[in-house]
Amino acid sequence: MNDFEIGNQCYVSKDYQSAKECYERFLQLEPQNYIAWHNLGVTCCQLGLDEEALKAFELPCKQNYAESYLSRGSALRNLGRYREALISFAYAFALDPKHPTAYSNYGNTLREFLQPEMAIPFMRIARSLKPNDPNFELNECVCHLMKGDLLAGWELYESRWFFQSEVSMKPNLQGPEYDGSQDINGKVVLVYYEQGFGDNIQFSRYIKLLQEKGAIVKLITKQATFELFRYNFPDVEVLDSDAPVPGYHYHVAIMALPRCFKTTIDTIPYPTPYLDVDEGLKQSWKTKLGPKTKKRIGLLSSPNKVAYITKFRRIELEKLLSITSDDYEFISLSYEVDDEILASLNKHNVRDFHEELTGFYNTAGLISQLDLVITIDTVIPHLSGAMGIPTWVMLSDYGSDWRWFLNRSDSPFYNCMRLFRQNGDGKWDSVLESIKLALDNK
Repeated sequence: MNDFEIGNQCYVSKDYQSAKECYERFLQLEPQNYIAWHNLGVTCCQLGLDEEALKAFELPCKQNYAESYLSRGSALRNLGRYREALISFAYAFALDPKHPTAYSNYGNTLREFLQPEMAIPFMRIARSLKPNDPNFELNECVCHLMKGDLLAGWELYESRWFFQSEVSMKPNLQGPEYDGSQDINGKVVLVYYEQGFGDNIQFSRYIKLLQEKGAIVKLITKQATFELFRYNFPDVEVLDSDAPVPGYHYHVAIMALPRCFKTTIDTIPYPTPYLDVDEGLKQSWKTKLGPKTKKRIGLLSSPNKVAYITKFRRIELEKLLSITSDDYEFISLSYEVDDEILASLNKHNVRDFHEELTGFYNTAGLISQLDLVITIDTVIPHLSGAMGIPTWVMLSDYGSDWRWFLNRSDSPFYNCMRLFRQNGDGKWDSVLESIKLALDNK
C-alpha cells in the first residue's frame, strides 16, 4: 500500500494531519498526480489551512477537474474571498452541469453576501438535481427567511434538523407533534429547546401564544437559560435539559412555533418587552455598579462561538472601543475576558464584570441597568431586545443572519432595536462613524 492509499484511509478516519503527510510524501515521487494534489487540498481545508489548500488545487484546476474548483471555492469562501469563490463554483458547474453541490455553494455564497433573491434559482437547480437532500432545502429556506418571505421559509425549515449532519438531529419524542391545527385548550404542550441560546430567547415569545390558546406549557431548556425562563414564565413548568421528560399531550420544538402560528413579517408576536428580572436582582446590580452619574452603555465585540460564518461578524475590540468617550459610562458584556482584553478595557475606562455574568438571568440583571447596548450579532442583542433595552446591532455585509432581514435599520422582532450595517466594503469604519454620530446626538 502506497502513501496515496494510506492517506486516503487516514482521511476517511479523520486523521487529517497524517493524511496530509502521506499525500505530501506521495507527491514528492509523483508531482504531476493531480488527484493527489486535490486530496491534499481538501485535507488542508479540513485542517483550516485554506491558503495552503489553494496552492494544492492549482494543478487539478488546470486539468479542469470540477471537484477541485468546487473545493477551491469552499477554501476561498472560508477566507472571505467570496467573489473569487463565486467564480470557482461557476467553473465547477460549467465543467459538470449536473453537479448539485456546485449550484448550491454558488447560491449559498450569494445568500451570504445578502443576495437571497439571486441565490434561490441556484438553490432550486441543486434541489432538482438531488431532490431529497435536506441541506439544499435548508439553503433555500434561509434565502426565503432572509428576504422576509417567512411563510415560504417556515415550510422548508424542518430541514434544519439535518444541518451538518447526515441524519436528523431532531429528538425522537413519542406522541403527536403540535403543528398549529390541533385544539390545545387544556392540553399539555411540551416545548423543547434547539440551536443556540439566542434562538431560544428570541422564540420564547411564542410560549405566551400557546397559553392564549389555553395550553398548559412545559418547557425544556438548557441550564444557562433556566432561571431566565423560570422567572419570566411563572405558570410554565420549566425543566432542565438533563431532567426526565415529563408527560404531555403534544410536543413541539421552540423554533417550529413560528410555522405553527403562520407567522409573517407583519405578525411577529411581542416585539414589545417580554423578558425581565426581579427587583432584588436589579437592586443587587445597582449596588455593584454604584452611583450613576452618566448614561450607561454595554459593549460586546465578538461572539463566544468562533465558527466559519461568525468570524465575519467579529470586530477587533480596540476598534470597537474607539467609540468610547467620557460622556458615557461603558460596561463590557463579554463572558470571555483574558489579560489582553482586560488591559484594553482598562485603557478605555470600560468596566468589566465577566466573573459575575453566570447564566443569562444574571446577565439580564446587568442589562436591566443599562441605557443602551451596542453589540455585534450574538446572543446579547436578543436578550437586551427581549427586555426592551435600546439596542444597536452592528451587522456585517457578509454572513449576516437571516433574522435581521435586508436593507432595514429596525427589527420587527424588537421595537427597541436599531441596526447599523456595513456599506458593502466588509469594513466597520462607516458603522463606527455612524454610531459615534448617533451617540453625539443622543
